[in-house]
Amino acid sequence: MLSLPNTGVHMRRLASCLVLLAACPAFAAEVVIQQVNLSFTPSSVTVNVGDTVKWVRTGGSHTVTSGSSCTASGLFSAPLNSTSTSFTWVVPASTAGTTVPFFCSPHCSVMTGTIIVRLPAIPGDFDGNGVVSGADLGTLLGAWNQPGSTDLNGDGTTNGPDLGILLGNWTT
Repeated sequence: MLSLPNTGVHMRRLASCLVLLAACPAFAAEVVIQQVNLSFTPSSVTVNVGDTVKWVRTGGSHTVTSGSSCTASGLFSAPLNSTSTSFTWVVPASTAGTTVPFFCSPHCSVMTGTIIVRLPAIPGDFDGNGVVSGADLGTLLGAWNQPGSTDLNGDGTTNGPDLGILLGNWTT
């Protein structure tokens, strides 16, 4: 049987890292869109699944309604007025890779905006084609025992745990 020196130490370190990673909260961003006169500023934002989009009223009576061409899509709809001065929406996974248009119901011909929802990155997809495949495996193996973008777990070196992450996301 092959015996590796300090295997127990490495396994304890890996287990400790996984426990710490699991204890860390997800880092979602908040993007703020202001209602300014008859416009939303900015009118277009790019977000990730899990981020929060917050619309803030600066005056007048308005709404924030998902949809386009004055037709609601049903994802969200809320007033922006003197009693409801803000509205927040957490970006759901079902919108990944889409553009979510929105408008103000009373001013739908001029008061519009869009939310561009990014596709989530796939750890190990080094060539960015949306799948983890043999080409990505070759990239990782070519960088073995070196630091860099192939270090998927952030321990400073491309090694076994990174290979495990890549194989766990294998899609081809």
